[in-house]
Amino acid sequence: MEQSEPIRARIRRWYVPNAIYFIVGVTNGRHPLFAEAANVALLRETLHRVKELYPFQMRAYVFLPDHFHLLIFVPETTNISKLMQSWQRNFTLNHKKAHGITKSLRLWQRGFWDHVIRDADDYERHFHYIHYNPVKHGYARRAAEYPHGSFHEYVKRGWYDPDWGEVEDPPLSRLEYE
Repeated sequence: MEQSEPIRARIRRWYVPNAIYFIVGVTNGRHPLFAEAANVALLRETLHRVKELYPFQMRAYVFLPDHFHLLIFVPETTNISKLMQSWQRNFTLNHKKAHGITKSLRLWQRGFWDHVIRDADDYERHFHYIHYNPVKHGYARRAAEYPHGSFHEYVKRGWYDPDWGEVEDPPLSRLEYE
């Protein structure tokens, strides 16, 4: 059976009021846009501004060079799709302004991936997944070495040991994965 629509067009989002969502967003073509600290700072600043329009509570995050993971509580007054559309659109506009770009620019893959957290075990799995992701992708030998995530906040709170997520054998370099 031939499908005429791309799979993303056939996926329907499940909206759950007052839920915790695990979100994945990916840059267009997996371009390492967030390898530059200035772009990560702009992404964070844009997210803080969007939070005023579409309130949510951040539970965990990591910003990797070509994608990000969020664990956020979304109240019933906020639409997750509008929040993400606003964040990605406004980041693109802010990025263009910061870099003097006037032409059309597509920084994001279409849409985003979401998962509604079902229970405490599901929450814990995604929470750890986010904090281990820089190690998994070879950007750090241990979670504490990676600067663009919420891991450090949870070390301060005593939720994680500073050596959590350490690998004994360094992962292959990022280039060897591709």
